[in-house]
Amino acid sequence: MSRRNKRKSNETTPKHFRGQADYKSAFSAAVTEFIATNRANPIPRHERMVMIAALTDEYVASTGERPDVVELERLADAVLYEELTDQNPHKIAHTEYPFMSETQLSLRRDREVSLWVAKELDQDGVDRKPKKRRMRSKHEHAFMDRTVKSRNKERLRKHRAAMTPGPVITYNLRDN
Repeated sequence: MSRRNKRKSNETTPKHFRGQADYKSAFSAAVTEFIATNRANPIPRHERMVMIAALTDEYVASTGERPDVVELERLADAVLYEELTDQNPHKIAHTEYPFMSETQLSLRRDREVSLWVAKELDQDGVDRKPKKRRMRSKHEHAFMDRTVKSRNKERLRKHRAAMTPGPVITYNLRDN
């Protein structure tokens, strides 16, 4: 039997995992069950790795293809369960090869002082570089023109009223 015929016969045979035709969701359920079991009662790492290898080998043997990347990543997280669930804030300093969960990694990124801070701020944390004014948009210029012109008219009216000479009142001090 040639390879070509063998491939065709594999493609026509239905794929099953643990007796279910929807083999991908069945494998996903098996992974979810394994993770839940490990969380409830942590299995030693060596045994966990053997169980994961057996589960993936069973999937490959029954379907003839590799598991989805998402499921393999979930299984890899199950292998690193202790490191990913360690909430010690000093594990980076205390562990030779630390692992961070997604939450810890995002918190670390948020707390990091970015490089621009080091470039732009002095030792007191004050930005000493000259400030640049932004350019106004056409709409902002039009608005400013309308409001400034109306304010200028009002100012001019008040200025003229204040500077207009009124009636001159003269006093003679000797008349008293």
